[in-house]
Order: sequence, then structure tokens, then C-alpha cells
Amino acid sequence: MPFVPRASFAWRLYRRLVRTHVEFFSVPEGLPDVDVLKLCSLPAPFPGVPNESCPTILIDLAAPEEDLWNGVDPKTRKVIRQADRENIVVERLPELTKEAWDDFFAAYGKLWRRKNRAGALGVGQIGELAARGQLVMTASRDGAGHVLSWHGYAFAHGRARLLNTASDMDPARGTQWNNLIGRAHRLHHWRDILQFKANGARIYDLGGVYRGVEDQEQANIARFKRNFGGQFVETYDAVVPLTLKGRLALSLVARINPETRAGGPALKVPA
Repeated sequence: MPFVPRASFAWRLYRRLVRTHVEFFSVPEGLPDVDVLKLCSLPAPFPGVPNESCPTILIDLAAPEEDLWNGVDPKTRKVIRQADRENIVVERLPELTKEAWDDFFAAYGKLWRRKNRAGALGVGQIGELAARGQLVMTASRDGAGHVLSWHGYAFAHGRARLLNTASDMDPARGTQWNNLIGRAHRLHHWRDILQFKANGARIYDLGGVYRGVEDQEQANIARFKRNFGGQFVETYDAVVPLTLKGRLALSLVARINPETRAGGPALKVPA
């Protein structure tokens, strides 16, 4: 049995009181007997409720490997080759273990603090995906076995969507180290693309992309993702109340902070 991360007490209590079903990439046949239906990364809006537009980049894994490689930016291809020569390896975890989760959570916490609260880690969602066998975790390591980067995916219906990334980037360790992390991260994406393709996935979803210019950090991340090719598309998230209890619950949940809604324990910021 894979390890299932334990969400916060408040999140677990909510899920017990408000029956909720989460579905990625498609609408289930026949509405489930629950209070709330959460639909993630749909190709078209779900009718009758507000939808959140989520632009992303999709890579068609049905294309031959040569075409996928040629779709990668030439400078990125050069960096990937260099990382390969440096004996960086990328592995898919056969299943999530507590040790791997603790390592990933520590890496994400470090990133969260460095970026001044980078965003809520969806522990509840991750736990649900793990319990359903729809979570894929991969890691890149150097020759000594040290983890350089982590990727977490939702994988269902032939589609893999990047949910979380964390790396050992650390400004205090200097340019040489952080350049190594950058090279590892690019190789990591490329190896994940090939692995999902080999496993029969049809689509590699880079997990959303910022289309604006005001937020420079998000614009830089978007530029990084564009380097792997693919096409910009709009996807949609929708939350559908199916009962009166569901409608009341959603009106209350909207007032709760994102970290609590995501089901994660508080990540501490050093004084």
C-alpha cells in the first residue's frame, strides 16, 4: 500500500461532513452521490456553474520522440545534454513512501520560505490522488544520490498534469550549485516526458502557465515551460454543489485561507 499523506484535522473533518468527489481531466459518467463535485483541468467549461480558466501548455505525447526533442528550445536541449553528461538521473518512485514524502515536504517547505509563502501545498488533494493510485512522484539525483528536484503529477485518463515542483535551489550555495539545479530540472522534465510517453500517456500538461507580464517571477517560470514546446490551451476548473449542504459549505469555504482549504499543515517562516 502506498503511503497516503495525512491532511490537517480541519480538512479531514470537512471531508467527513461534506461528501466531496474530485475528478481530473473529465466529467464522470453520471453525477456521483456526493455534496460537492470538483472538476479539474477540463478541456471545456462545465455548464451551469462558474468556471476558473486555467491556461496551460500541453505536449502531445503521441508524437515521435524525435519530434518532441526538436520541439524543445535549442538552448534547453544543450543544457539537457550537459546534465546527462553529469550523470544526473531521474527516477519515478514505484510508490510514495513516508520517507520520500518527508523529503519532498522538507524541500517544498524550504522553497516556500525562500519565496516568501510560495503557495499552499495541496496535501489533501495529494493524499486523495495517492489513495486512488493517481499520484506520480519523480525525482532527479546527482551521482552521489542527493535529490536535486522533485515533481508531483496527477495521472489519469492518459494525461499527466504537473502539480508540484521543488528543488534544492539555494542562493546561499552560489552560482555553480544553482546552475547545476537548473540543468537537473530541465533534464527532469525531459525524462518525465519520455517516461510518461513510454507508459502510454497521451498528454503531458505543464501544470498551468502565467500569460501576463506584471509578475516577473511567474513570467520567468512561464518562459521556462515554453522551452519544452507544446501548445497553449485553456483548461477549466469547476466546483459543482450537488446538494443544499454542498452549496452552504462552499459559501463558507470561500472565507477560509488557502492553506487550510488545501489541507496542509502550516509551513513555518523563520523569524
